[in-house]
Amino acid sequence: MVSSTATPPVRLSTDCAVPELPSREELRRWPATVLKDEGDHSARVVRYDLPAGSVVMKEWTPSNSRLYRWLARFLMRREISHYRLLDGTPGIPRFIGAYDDASFVMEWVEGLPLKRDLPLDVLEPGLDAIEKVVEAIHDQRFVHLDLHQKLNFLVGANGRVWLIDLGQGLNCSRSRSWFRSLLFPLLRRVDRRAIFKFRARYAPHTFAGDVGEEFVVKHARRRSKRWKHLHRRLREMLVGNRR
Repeated sequence: MVSSTATPPVRLSTDCAVPELPSREELRRWPATVLKDEGDHSARVVRYDLPAGSVVMKEWTPSNSRLYRWLARFLMRREISHYRLLDGTPGIPRFIGAYDDASFVMEWVEGLPLKRDLPLDVLEPGLDAIEKVVEAIHDQRFVHLDLHQKLNFLVGANGRVWLIDLGQGLNCSRSRSWFRSLLFPLLRRVDRRAIFKFRARYAPHTFAGDVGEEFVVKHARRRSKRWKHLHRRLREMLVGNRR
């Protein structure tokens, strides 16, 4: 994860073994960098630089109402279960472990948020990689449902892509959940529409065939309004309106 305001040099994690989960007290002895801390209404995200490699701890323990604390733990349990489900999937940071149902630790990865002014030799392979990562999570019948947020993608110098912030996603692989199984094709289309929008906005020239760039951009804008409204409604119905 990275701060939304920082633009550090790209440093991707290697394929070395993921460090074991240290105790919470041991973790806090090491140099730390706060990546996100917006108070009670959002999770706190901190990077710790351990000898075996940097990790990220995400925790959310609001101090106000009992109902809000319950909601925070509910949302954090969801995100923990999603990282466990997708652990080992290409493009998903490795899950290291959870201390409780309100805090967990994962592999630290770094890249630049998806944006228009990335160099073409980074942007174009990055967009291709995004499609592959999303296809990989869909193969496990998981939908992200927040892909319209470009900060959820980190793009490396070699075009490698990481997908983060899985809390608003939905696991449709549960055999007993017939409702989710019926919804999966529609929700998958919501994810794919977000990827289409990014390609149309940042690199319309990469579309195959004789589709003109002007047509692609107009089509994306027209469909984006309808899908944005539908996405918001589905997310509120399934996982709540997290702000």
